[in-house]
Amino acid sequence: MRTTKLVQTSLMRRFPAAALVTAVALSGVALAGGGAAAAHAGGPGAAAPGTISTVAGGIGGPDQGTQVAVVSECGVSAGTSSVFVAGGPVRQISARTGRMTPLTSYGTGGPFSGGGLAAGTPVDACGVAVDHSGNLVIADNRYHRIQVIARRTGRFYRRAMTAGHLYTVAGNGTMGSSGDGGPASKAEFWLPSSVAVDAAGNLVIADEGTSEIRVVAARTGTFYGQPMTAGDVYAIDKDGGAGVAMDPAGNVLIAQGSTRINVVAGSTGTFYGQPMTAGGQYTIAGSGTSGFAGDGGPATAAELNDPEGVAVDPAGNVLIADFLNYRVRVIAARTGTFYGQPMTAGDIYTIAGTGHAGSAGDGGLATAARLDLPWDVTTDPAGNLLIATQGTRSVRVVAAGTGTFYGQPMTAGDIYTIAGNGRAESGIGGLATSAMLGRPAGVTADAAGDMMITDGVRVRLVAASTGTLFGQAVTAGHIYAVAGNGVAGFSGDGGPATAASIDPPQDTAADAAGNLLIADAGNNRIRVAAASTGTFYGQAMTAGDIYTIAGNGTAGSAGDGGLATAAELNDPAGVTVDGSGNVVIADTRNNRIQVVAGSSGTFYGQAMTAGHMYTVASNSTPSLAYLLGPTDVRVDAAGNLVFLSGHFIRVIAESAGTFYGRPWKAGQLRAVAGEDTHRVNKSGVPANQDRLIGADALAIDPTGNLVITDRFTNQVDVVADSTATFYGLPMTAGDIYIITTRGRNHSGVWGDGGPSTKAGISQPDGVAVDAAGNLLIADTFNGRVREIAG
Repeated sequence: MRTTKLVQTSLMRRFPAAALVTAVALSGVALAGGGAAAAHAGGPGAAAPGTISTVAGGIGGPDQGTQVAVVSECGVSAGTSSVFVAGGPVRQISARTGRMTPLTSYGTGGPFSGGGLAAGTPVDACGVAVDHSGNLVIADNRYHRIQVIARRTGRFYRRAMTAGHLYTVAGNGTMGSSGDGGPASKAEFWLPSSVAVDAAGNLVIADEGTSEIRVVAARTGTFYGQPMTAGDVYAIDKDGGAGVAMDPAGNVLIAQGSTRINVVAGSTGTFYGQPMTAGGQYTIAGSGTSGFAGDGGPATAAELNDPEGVAVDPAGNVLIADFLNYRVRVIAARTGTFYGQPMTAGDIYTIAGTGHAGSAGDGGLATAARLDLPWDVTTDPAGNLLIATQGTRSVRVVAAGTGTFYGQPMTAGDIYTIAGNGRAESGIGGLATSAMLGRPAGVTADAAGDMMITDGVRVRLVAASTGTLFGQAVTAGHIYAVAGNGVAGFSGDGGPATAASIDPPQDTAADAAGNLLIADAGNNRIRVAAASTGTFYGQAMTAGDIYTIAGNGTAGSAGDGGLATAAELNDPAGVTVDGSGNVVIADTRNNRIQVVAGSSGTFYGQAMTAGHMYTVASNSTPSLAYLLGPTDVRVDAAGNLVFLSGHFIRVIAESAGTFYGRPWKAGQLRAVAGEDTHRVNKSGVPANQDRLIGADALAIDPTGNLVITDRFTNQVDVVADSTATFYGLPMTAGDIYIITTRGRNHSGVWGDGGPSTKAGISQPDGVAVDAAGNLLIADTFNGRVREIAG
């Protein structure tokens, strides 16, 4: 699917300032949490020009776990009264209520700063564990570190820590494998994916990037057959796997490669029916063949298929997240009945999952339910089995007994979801800065300052003030659905927009009446969600309902000059409204710019009838031969048509004049940016000497500058229309400037509160501009909308 564009409209009123401070509990002890959730910081001058902030989108919660979207849960650990899950950010689920609270922020790049409040610090975690002091230990694979959130103020891991703050205890932030035998703080890690704490307090780490199992010694002594010095790091296995766990005897269990569960013996003795020597490695499950076989027989003869997680339950049984077999399996520690099944010591059994991917089965027997890519597994203090599933973005529980757990009544042996709503987004009705967005790819603002965000196959609304919008009651700074039911397709015209199917929205715009125009590209239509009840575009409309105003659903080019609703469109990717109320469309596959007349009159040199559709530019005109595949379109203050076409921004001048630092003749078409295909990603050079690699969306700010998002280079560019200072940078008319951190390798969701030139964004798919010149950026891959003060 081609990425969605977004559109700029004028006269945006700022949201009032808001802040959100949360307190979270770690193993029953409160952690001070914080994180400004400023929703559109209020008033002109509230931020210095060029300052970047997040105005919509977060990591979700606090809310009931089943109402929160989780993206890629790959680690789960239980404390005394909470479950901790990792998959990007680290979150906490109350064992009593099931309420989920974020403990950290989420980041995909940028400078790391440790020692601050965990709630404001970005991590990208996959593994979590609770140590003997109740601190939370995190395998942060993006930042190549092992980090700790302190449960209380004190001295841990040979350093002073403050309750609720996050600290690095191993890893220097550089991707690599060096440092064995030296200080853990100076060592390199590649992709630490799992972490466990042994009986001596040592940290045992699985580095999936190097396939090593490494130990950070808590004190000086001999562990796993090696002499170790406190604070130093050592490899105990050079052919490890993704997951590690400790058993009660002090052995390290490893989900090894794709076919085995191995043990590194912590001491010399007999374990799992085998004589073992301290530091030696032994197989306790898996024959070495990838597949599924062997249930009910010896675990060492069974087939596994990419086991990712391993744990030991209170009875000493070994639990396995058998990833590609879509099952959780168990190796019985002794002969008896476990998980409702009679078991023989050393044999292997399935205790959850049918072997088919899916999410079905909640409320029924775990062995009859479907699991989708179970990555990690553990048990809580009540003996319930916890499963982190990547495929369905959820945390599920197999109840050990009948009772109420995580706020839900449960029956022994049955399975339940306690986190994850099955979607990529959550938070409807709550604060926009706390809501989780899926892939926001477009944003626009109406005259009242309400912000609309295209997100997958829905459009969402962030209200600027409390009242009624699109037929629903809204609260300032909160987020709501305004169009789309979440199912791709075409349906719903004449009824509630939130019950309609769209497929997918490629662009949005707001007209002077506040109605939302949607470029429903997959359906070859332009649709409108009515903001109020009245007659618009020649149709009687009801507030909150959706209507087609252009396109009959057939991909084609017929119908020019006739009723817009009877005409054909072919992948309309961009839509805007000009100063006369006409709807202007980038009809991508027809290589046209088309107009639906808002009233009868002469526009773009043509006589037009209200409600009819006309082509005003196409590549069939010799002088416009380079109008190929327009993907976004705007009309500037001078009435010029400005559009994206491939790697270029082109302008068709309405009249003679000087625009974007260059003279134009009436009707002249040429590029204002992207003409030189040899120069790439430059700042402060003439725009026509630069090349736009992944230009995706276009806006025009109130001073006439062109603003472009480039998803390939993860940056936002500005082509200055006049010589002055914009967004905190001095600019020369006609030149192009990069106003975020440049380059593909500098993406991320970092830098809020500082200058945008030092901030990271990731795959920005669109931009809008308010009347004060502030930019709204759809930071798509980071699931946010961010603002750059003008």
